[in-house]
Parts: sequence; C-alpha cells; structure tokens
Amino acid sequence: MIIDSVTLNLIGAGVGFVLTLCVFSYLIGDNPLYRAAVHFFIGTAAGYAVVIAVSNVLWPQVIRPLVEMLPPPWGTAAPWPAWPTLTGIGLVILLLLKLVKPLRFMGSMATAFMVGVGAAVAIGGAITGTLVPMTEASFQPLWPATSGGDWSHQLGAAINAALILVGTVFTLGYFYYGARLRSDGIVERPLPVRVVAIVGQVFLGTALGVMYAGAIVASLAVCVERAGSLIIIIEQLATRLSGLY
Repeated sequence: MIIDSVTLNLIGAGVGFVLTLCVFSYLIGDNPLYRAAVHFFIGTAAGYAVVIAVSNVLWPQVIRPLVEMLPPPWGTAAPWPAWPTLTGIGLVILLLLKLVKPLRFMGSMATAFMVGVGAAVAIGGAITGTLVPMTEASFQPLWPATSGGDWSHQLGAAINAALILVGTVFTLGYFYYGARLRSDGIVERPLPVRVVAIVGQVFLGTALGVMYAGAIVASLAVCVERAGSLIIIIEQLATRLSGLY
C-alpha cells in the first residue's frame, strides 16, 4: 500500500499533536505521559546524533580511507592517508581501548587531547568573538562628529557612548574585591569601591533582567506556536474525517 504525501504529513502532524499534549500534561504534574515524551525526544536526538557522526565523521574520515587502502576488489590500493586522518584514526583506537580495563589509561590520553582542544577552541572563540568585539565597542567618542548639524543624532550617540563607558567601568569595578581588615575585625571595601560596586550591580541586574525577559518571551513564542499548531492539526483532522464520511 502506497501512502500519499498528504497522509504522511497528516500522520506526522498527529504524532506531533500527541507529543505536544504529553509535554503540556506536565502542567498538572509529573506523569508517565510526560516522561514518555521526554524519553522519546532524547532517544530521537541521540539516534540522530549517532547517524550524523557515522555518516559525516566515521565513514568519510576513518572507515573509507582504511577500506580504500585494501587491494581490489575490496579497495583501490590507495596510499596511506594524510596525517590528519591517521591522527583521527589513532584517537578513535585509543578511545575504543577505554572499553578494555587494563588499557583504559591509554584512552584517557585521547580524552585529554579532545578536552584540551575543545577548551582551547572555546577560549579562543570567547576572546575573538566576545571579549575583543566588546572591547572595541566600548572605545567610542563621547561626542561623535556628525555631518549636517544633526544635534539630536549627535546627542543620542553621545549618551549611548557615555552609557557604554560608564557601564563597562562600573561593572568591572563590581568585581574588584579590594577589601581591607578594619580594626574591629570586619572586612570591608573602601567607600569608593562600594559605590562603584553598587552602580555596577545595577548594570548587572539590568542586563540579567533583559536576558531573562528575552528567554521568557522566546518561551512564550514557542508556546504560542505549538498552541497554534494544535489548532491547525485539529482542523486538518476534522477536514480529513469529514471527507471520509
């Protein structure tokens, strides 16, 4: 039996409808339907990740180079692959050795290599993608020159530059813990540092509040989208059933 594309889309929409209801059932408390939906999502994501890893990493970079090195008819008697491929193959072998208890320490070397490379990439990305652009953005003239005598635009740009400068300086000052031990045994920051920390705390709270509000708005948008999709699915099912009867 051949199923047309409309029926397949309807089946997929029905599965999405059921899973959405299972997730929404968490509103009345933790229950087996919600846990089943969560397990389904996690299993699907894990299976998809495994398929992507095999098709995009293991097969083209590990298995296929080794197969091509075999003589015909199994392979093409290709020469040894380049050193990046050999490095990847060696790391895979070391990771597989973690399954063997006496040789588990050899797999730790591959794990340490991957963690080190991942940390270096993350730090480099944070510096070049976040720290450097933010530092460059903070270097703005407090009274930028504009053409045409547009004083309103110039004043707005000056206020924006001043806020960036003040926010950057006072936020960094919040993390300065130059506390001193007083004669009565209490550790306290100097008064200028406390004032700077209070203003910096206001900027930090504002930034975190904006981020939290953005997360809530994004969640509400997803919730509205799923609710709208439920309505559309119900309409499609009703239309399909009315056509059958």
